[in-house]
Amino acid sequence: MQKRAFMLLLPALLLSGVVFLLPFLWLLVTSFREQGDGSLLMAAGFSLANYGRLLSDSYFAEIFLRTLLLSALATLLCLVIALPVARQIALSAGRAKGILLAIILVPLVSGALLPTLGMLHLLGPLGVVNSLLKQMGLISSSVKFLGTTTGVTIGLVQAFLPLMLLPLVNALSHLPRDVEASARTLGAPTRTIWRRIILPLIAPGIVAGSVLVFAASLTSFVTPQILGQGKIATFGTMAYQQASLVLDWPFASAIAVVMLLILSLGLVISSYLTRILVRRAP
Repeated sequence: MQKRAFMLLLPALLLSGVVFLLPFLWLLVTSFREQGDGSLLMAAGFSLANYGRLLSDSYFAEIFLRTLLLSALATLLCLVIALPVARQIALSAGRAKGILLAIILVPLVSGALLPTLGMLHLLGPLGVVNSLLKQMGLISSSVKFLGTTTGVTIGLVQAFLPLMLLPLVNALSHLPRDVEASARTLGAPTRTIWRRIILPLIAPGIVAGSVLVFAASLTSFVTPQILGQGKIATFGTMAYQQASLVLDWPFASAIAVVMLLILSLGLVISSYLTRILVRRAP
């Protein structure tokens, strides 16, 4: 029985190896090479120079820190926005819930480019946001969103909010209603119900959504490149520039490997936290 199951999984395992493992191994090996002086070819031998450059150069350290902060901020904002929205979707029934879930999936299906181009028009000097703020009398001149960390953060939240919503909707949909009803019957306020009952029970969903948003924000290229107007460098934009413009594939590979290591560390931590939270859940 186990042998038959393994044979059924073998094509998928081989495909995964070809699609994911081999490119990663090539990336890893390339990261230890160096670009030849005045040449598009890589120099012979292996070296840690690319990783040393990443760690020792203050410019790249600043980009690294900025990317982590942007990813963490986008994750936190997505969580704050997604919790009440996911709660309402989970409480919806029948066709309404299906329609709301379909709306959530639209940005994921359309990819990152189309929503980001939409945000480009919304956040522009003559965009909808600035026009509304002027009509409300809150500003006299246009607020600069494009080319700033604020604009990039808004774009990341808009692009990856569905990645937070879906795990939360799933977790909240499986929440025992009788536990919450019993707490309300005993006079527990809404804040206490959320803090002592709802949040502990949906903690695995929060961790899963946070990992997805953080990973997507950390590796994002389209949103920082378009909304940042080339002024907000992140790991994603830096890897693209090194590979496509500078043509320094070894250094771009080192950047990609570092991102993969950060994501792997995040997955390990999230798995550990999920196990702890599941044990402590009421």
